[in-house]
Parts: sequence; structure tokens; C-alpha cells
Amino acid sequence: MTLLTKIRNRSGLLVTIIAIALLIFILESALESRKGLSASDRSKIAVINGKDVSIEEFQNKLDQAETNQKAQNKQATIDENTRENLRSQVWNQVLLEYVVKPRYEKIGIFVSEPELSDMVQGKDPHPQIKQAFTDPKTNEFSPANVVNFLKNMEKDETGDTKNRWIVFEQAIKEERVSQKYTAMVKKGLYITKAEAKRNYQGTSRTANIQYIAKKYSDIADSIIKVSEDDLKKYYNENKNKYKQKETVRGIDYVEFNVVPSGEDRQILADGLNKLKIDFATATVDSDFVNQNSDAKYVEKYIGFNAGFMFFDSLSRSPIGTVVGPFPEGNNFKIAKLSGSKMYPDSVKARHILISIENGDSKKALQRADSLKTAIKGGKKFDELAKIFSKDQGSAVKGGDLGWFKDGMMVKPFNDACFNGKKGDLQIVETQFGVHLIEVMDKGKESKRILVSTVERSSSPSSATYQFYYGKASEFAGKNNNKDLYEKAVKDQGFNKRSADNLRETERNFNGIENAREVVRWAYGAKKEEVSPVFQIGEKYIVAILTKIKEKGTLPLEEVKEQVEIEAKKQKKAEKFISEFEANMKSATTLEQIAQKMNLQLELSSNQSFINGVLGSYGREAGIVGSAFGSKAKVLSKATKGDNAVFVYVITDFTEAKPSVDKYKSNADNMSNSVRQRVDYEIFEALKDKAEIEDRRATFF
Repeated sequence: MTLLTKIRNRSGLLVTIIAIALLIFILESALESRKGLSASDRSKIAVINGKDVSIEEFQNKLDQAETNQKAQNKQATIDENTRENLRSQVWNQVLLEYVVKPRYEKIGIFVSEPELSDMVQGKDPHPQIKQAFTDPKTNEFSPANVVNFLKNMEKDETGDTKNRWIVFEQAIKEERVSQKYTAMVKKGLYITKAEAKRNYQGTSRTANIQYIAKKYSDIADSIIKVSEDDLKKYYNENKNKYKQKETVRGIDYVEFNVVPSGEDRQILADGLNKLKIDFATATVDSDFVNQNSDAKYVEKYIGFNAGFMFFDSLSRSPIGTVVGPFPEGNNFKIAKLSGSKMYPDSVKARHILISIENGDSKKALQRADSLKTAIKGGKKFDELAKIFSKDQGSAVKGGDLGWFKDGMMVKPFNDACFNGKKGDLQIVETQFGVHLIEVMDKGKESKRILVSTVERSSSPSSATYQFYYGKASEFAGKNNNKDLYEKAVKDQGFNKRSADNLRETERNFNGIENAREVVRWAYGAKKEEVSPVFQIGEKYIVAILTKIKEKGTLPLEEVKEQVEIEAKKQKKAEKFISEFEANMKSATTLEQIAQKMNLQLELSSNQSFINGVLGSYGREAGIVGSAFGSKAKVLSKATKGDNAVFVYVITDFTEAKPSVDKYKSNADNMSNSVRQRVDYEIFEALKDKAEIEDRRATFF
């Protein structure tokens, strides 16, 4: 492996993205879905801050990354999940180039040629350089090795080595520029003494809050009436609650799962019936199973308690007897008696575990063999186990593992114990190391049989697919509006499912993979439109578009259900506040008000300001904040909370003890917390500020 290959294989900087399908396939998809757009629009995958990002540029990045990925992992192909993940990584790379990098350039951050040279061949080079050019034998880094490599890379006539090196250099330059930028931002962030003191007091100052509350849930929503004006008023006063950061769609859908018909299952059973004759005469059952079964051969002796329905008949039959076909779920099986033997129900054994170092089991096997010879020569097993066994749990007991049933140990160990004779000393290797085992005792024996099984999965025929497609098509055709769709779902007993926040680039939802066409349809459909039939794997889907949520503040109609809930809560709060105020005219203490209104007097002890949870009422940060802003022993007004209306009184405060050391410690912790978020939050802040038109969904 060349030194450059080492860099490429170890560097997360070079391999961050993977290509998708061929460029021509993408362009064909784009042309098909964007017929109404101009030629220039059809070539754009995004417009960022007024600059066009072409599909060709995007695809070139993916192509290069795919080449790197295949070379790194020695893969000929990549799966669709990897492609999808890396499309997102490439998109982030594009955003970095068009949104973040201009900020570096604007304020003059760059990496000079001497600085880059020092990063590559200086005394303290970039970590990836140091890792790639460190001699594994001496564990020393030599700048001379880097210089020699750079001189010799011109000998690669293909130019591939040089091109990869250029990509690598560019990556570490960009990383260094990014580090400079974030370091600059971090240096500008600090926590003042006042902030640290306030945070310490908010954490350490506590209060005992006595309160009474009337829950909104005490009145059913159906009793509260709100008008259109009420809804508009609440919506206009709380528009900030209904801001949508990205465009999403919501759908309901029903599934027509394609399952094998009785005829499909019979055809499968008939095929296995014909196979029985060949199975009965097969000489190597494991080979026959592997050649003819959907499931690989597994050698396992089973007893009467294994739950195998033909155990009794096969245990009394001659070797070679075949039974079936018999169903098991959607599968059919035929089973052959391949052998039988008497088998203990449990075994008692002890062992000495020898570790395998650096993947070389030879030394461990030699050590185990030496110990075996020593035991045969008169040395005591338990004493050697205490000295040499790496299994500390059993070593202290002389290696004794006690009694265990079949299947409790890893297979090589298990088989050695159950197939061995009492007193046997055996050496076996497992993933844990090399074991020297002594079978100390064996339990009661019973007959077990070796059953070889040919299993075939029952799959739907083309006729079955056509049958279910017909059902789905009939449903979609007859129920082509919301009222008919909902009625049919109810009348026919469908399990309707929902996907409420589908992004335009989504490919999967609710565990349904490769559902891209459903999402494409959702972004081209009108609200309450019923979809055509979509085939996804072994199911057909018919959907209805239920929600359209565009980026920005959602219109009232889109959030009317949520607004109505909150508007009704507001009405309840107003009613409860009036009730409290009426009773507080003649009652001057919390106890008196509670008695008059038949409410329970409650206490939250040692309540801290930063803990917004209040008793059994859940999150009530507003009430807690108001309480900490009030005076002790002063009865509050009736106050609207998130889950109830409260009246409270602070019985006493426990003040935080002044501590300069604690203030400083708090300041340090708060500063570290803020700085740790810089890398991510810079990117997110610049993205939010940028004007981004994302057209990826048109191409993928």
C-alpha cells in the first residue's frame, strides 16, 4: 500500500461523500420532472445567496467521492442507504462552500504557502500526515519521508497520485481555515461575572412554594366555544409559535399488503413434495440443504422438548426418513432424519482460558497443550486454573463453571463439553481465546435427533400481485376525495397511518423504504387530493394529502386545530382567573381560598429557579419564574400557567451563599459549554441567514 493510500484510507477529510447514479440518469430524471422550467433552471440543483449551483458541479463531487469510497473500502458498489446519507453530506459540503467560505474570504482568513508547507513537512505536521508517514516499527515520524514521497509522486504517469494529493492538501487547508475562523469566534465569547453570579444563584437559590391550582383538564374542551374572531385574535398574538423552518407535507395512507394466495402456497408445497425423493436419497444432507433451501444448513440435535411437531414419529423412524411439506408462517418445509444419539440434559465442566494476543493463536494453543500435559503428569487442574486462567470469574474457583444446559455456551465450547466423555481434557478455540476443558460430570441422557430441513419462502405470484393491485386501484378510483376516502377507510376497516412531516428530499417514512415516488407526488398534489396506486416492495399504497406546510409563518388554516386548542385553554384560564378573583375578595390566605374553592393545598419544597417542573403539573417555567420574582409571604394574583391557573405564596427562600470560587467555576463551565457549540451553531446560524433555494428533490 502506498503512503498516499494510507492517507486516503485514514483521513475523514478526504472521504466524506459518495457518488450516486450516473449523471445522465440524474439529468433525465430532472428533465422529466421539470418540463415547465427553462433550460438554465433545469441545470440548477440550488441557488444560494443568488449564486447558481449546477447539477453537474454537485454530481462531480459525488463522482469523485464515490471513487475515493470504493478505493478506500475496496468495494465495487455502494448501497442506496449509503448513497442517501452521502447526498446529505455533499449538500452540507456545498453549503459550506457557498455559505461559510465566503465569510472566511470576507474577513481575510487564508492559509499561506509557507504555512501549508509547514503543515505537510514541518516538525509538527498535520495529524493525518504524521499518522501516514510514521514508521510503525520505530513509531517515529520523518519529514524526509514526506519530501521523498512528494518528489516521487511525479513518477505516476497516470497523474492519479498527484491529483489525490492535491485533493488532500485542499482538504487540510480548508480545515485549517475553519479552525482559525471558529477560534476567532470562540475568543470573542466569554461569560461576565454578573452572568456567572446570576447562574450560580439561579442554580443554588431555592424556595418553598405553597400553591393551589385549577387544571384546564377539569373542563372538557367540548364545553368551551370559541368564535372565528377568538381564533384570529389568538393566532395574531402568537404567530411566533407557528413558524415553519422548512417546507413539509403530511399524508394519510392505507396499505394493501401482498401476501401469497392459497394457490401460491400450494404450488410451493407441490414443489417440495417432488423434492422429497431426492432429499431422502441424498448422501450429504448439509450440501443438499444449502443447495435447495432458502435457509442455510445448521447442525443441531434436538430433544422432545424442542417443540418440533414430528419429533415422536422421526425418533422412531429409520435414518433417512423425510416428512412434510408442512407450513411454518409463510414458509413450507420438508425435514429429514439425518442422525440420532443419546445426549445429556446438562454438563458440569471446568476450564482454563488462555488469551490470544495479536490474533496469533499458536502460542495460546501451545500453552494449553503444555498445561494439558502437566495435568496428565499429576498437576492439579484447579491450581493451574488459579494461576493461568484469564477467566477471573471461574479462576478463583479452580476454573469450575458448574452445571449448564445445552446452548448456554458458545458453540465450540458447548459441543466439546456435551460430546466429550467424563474426565476428557479437550482444547478448543473460541472468540474468547483458547480453552483447556475438563468434563467433570454429565447429566441424565435422552435421545436426540439430527434434523436437516429444506425451507422455502412462499412468495406472491404475478397473478396475486395483479389481484391486490386491482383492489388498490378500485379503492383509489372510487374514493377520490376526502369524504369518500375517510368513509371507505372506516367502512372497510383499514388501519390508516399518517406521515406528518415529510421533507421534500425524504426517501423513507414510517419504516417504508424507497418511498421516493410517494413523496414526489405529495409535493405536486393539492390538499385533500387522493393519490394513484404506488407499489413499494410487497405492498400497494393509496395516500391522501392532508397537510401543506410551507416555510415561514403558517397560515391560520394550516394550524387551526392547534390554535383552537390554545384558544380554548385561554378561555378556560380567563374563567378560572375570574373565579379565583371573586373568591379572593373575601379570602385573604391560601388556605381560605383553597377551602372555598374545594382545592388541594400543595407544596413544592426546595424548588430551584432553573427547574421549571412544578409538582405533578409538569413543565410550568412561567409560574416558577414568577414565583422567584415575587416577595416571600406575599399572596400572588391568579396566574395563567401552561396546564392550570395558579395562586401561590413563597413561604421562604434559601439564599445561595456568596462564593467567588463558585462564580469563577460557573463562569469557566458556562464558557466551555458555549464554546463547544460554536462549530455547529456557526454553521446553523449562517444557514438560517442565507437565502437557499434547495432543488435537490427534483433530481433525486
